[in-house]
Amino acid sequence: MLEFNYTNILVGVDGSKTSIKAVTKAIAVAKRNQAKLIIAAVINDREFMGVSKAASIGFGNIDPSTIDALKLRYEKMVARYADQARAVHVNVKTIVTFGDPKTVLSKRLVDEENVDAIVIGATGVNFVSRLMLGSTASFVIAHAPCDVFVVHRD
Repeated sequence: MLEFNYTNILVGVDGSKTSIKAVTKAIAVAKRNQAKLIIAAVINDREFMGVSKAASIGFGNIDPSTIDALKLRYEKMVARYADQARAVHVNVKTIVTFGDPKTVLSKRLVDEENVDAIVIGATGVNFVSRLMLGSTASFVIAHAPCDVFVVHRD
């Protein structure tokens, strides 16, 4: 029988109930595989720069202190998840970064962290946003060069 273990597992988080469940499952998979767990929150730059990629931080309604506060909120969230992983002796790394969550999770972090499996929640945003922007999970499934595990709500 061929045995296969994952070595670097990436879990994308956004604070939604589904992503909380994804973290729990990712911790279990990492522990079972004795793998490193990378917990990543990708702050969608479209949320504060507008739809146009030409928009600049600091213009319009958003100032740098608002962006710093948002990043701090995500850093605290991933730190709590990392504590859960360390409590069961899982090697963990946290990442909070800016960009398009779809491409950061499916490509950039996979390459940078040598990821061989991704765990992601099926949904994180509301239905209308999914229709307009497309599902991050669907994009990751279609474009990631590694195995992707999708966690669904109850």
